[in-house]
Amino acid sequence: MPNVKVFQSEEQLKAAFTEKSIRIVRIGEKKVCLAKHGQAFFAFQQLCPHQMHPLKEANITTFGEVVCPLHEYRFNLKTGQEANNRCQAMQTHQLQITTDGVYLNL
Repeated sequence: MPNVKVFQSEEQLKAAFTEKSIRIVRIGEKKVCLAKHGQAFFAFQQLCPHQMHPLKEANITTFGEVVCPLHEYRFNLKTGQEANNRCQAMQTHQLQITTDGVYLNL
């Protein structure tokens, strides 16, 4: 699937998020989580790879990890790797911010 525009501008993206917040975007039938940590934005799969719990309900740590509330598995926002290698990594997606808008690479 090609890059999909998810925000019209970087300003619109920044206005939609508070620190450590997670939102869902829907592209066709696919749902993806977007999150803000520090000055960076991240995109990752909607369901935890361990037990398929919605990661929209997760917390983001100071260390840049998404913590699933079901069993507290911790996934790195950049790499998707689970901190203790207890399950497969969560899928991450690249966000591209251009003068034309914000694109999600699926």
